[in-house]
Amino acid sequence: MSRAIAILQELATPAWLTALPGIRQRIEQGESLAVALEKSTLPLPPHVIGIVRAGEAGSGLADAVETAASLLEGRAATRAALRNALAYPILLATAGSASVLLLITVVLPRFAEILTDAGQTLPAAARALIAVGQFAPAAVVPVTLTVSAALVIGRWAITQPGVRVRWHKVLLSTPIIGTIRRSSATANATSTLAALLHAGVPLSAALPHAGQAAGDAAIDAAFQAARKRIAAGEPLSAALEEAGVLPMATIRLLRVGEEASDLPGMLRRAAEIESAQAMRKLQRAVRLLEPALILVFGGIVMLVAAALLQAMYGYRLVP
Repeated sequence: MSRAIAILQELATPAWLTALPGIRQRIEQGESLAVALEKSTLPLPPHVIGIVRAGEAGSGLADAVETAASLLEGRAATRAALRNALAYPILLATAGSASVLLLITVVLPRFAEILTDAGQTLPAAARALIAVGQFAPAAVVPVTLTVSAALVIGRWAITQPGVRVRWHKVLLSTPIIGTIRRSSATANATSTLAALLHAGVPLSAALPHAGQAAGDAAIDAAFQAARKRIAAGEPLSAALEEAGVLPMATIRLLRVGEEASDLPGMLRRAAEIESAQAMRKLQRAVRLLEPALILVFGGIVMLVAAALLQAMYGYRLVP
């Protein structure tokens, strides 16, 4: 193990490179790999440490480490795909906002000055847009402070367990965001649970880690409640179905896995299906978001252009 970590230092990223000497030293002092990873500065999730610990306990450390690595690689790939999918809409929104701000705060006021110097009266639409442009710079600081205060209060509120669960339930019930969030959280939870079971972790001990890996407090609460129901003799599928937060396709696959004595395999299959579903739903939402942003900013530019044309038209009619 010490030799393997020494070789890994030649391939590690900078974040791992600073932590590997400490991990190697702890292993040479007799500590297990799971303990060394847990005490390191690496931001490894608890369920990954649990998989490694289960592998050291008897299911095979090499397989456990490979399973944990595959799990982390899948999460990283999902995050990268999410960033790539949202890159263009964010760029479009930024460019559109900058263009509209330039039109309202620079172009339209300069044009209004020309008409005013010529003794013309601006139409109501142009005056309204100029008023918005004059108000916007003055409102930047108050709006920024208000939004920052709201974000701080909101982040504090969702740290409270009850508020966090209710808020995440609201997010799960949202038409578009909720379906993507449900599929993604389900994929995270089921893939983690499958990896833990494959590594030899008992179901009752694996459920809390799987719930935390979901990244959603409502689904985490469902897994915690399922643990109590399983202790009372209920199967996993029935316990999770009672919570009503997981997709029915996942519940059916769990039921099939229980009947076929292949729960880890069906959990992995459910994770694959829900991960693909989340990506398809995200791509569909992005495809709808892009034309919506174009229509919104195009409409705003059209209003500004209409105000300019109305001012020009009125100017030409004046004798």
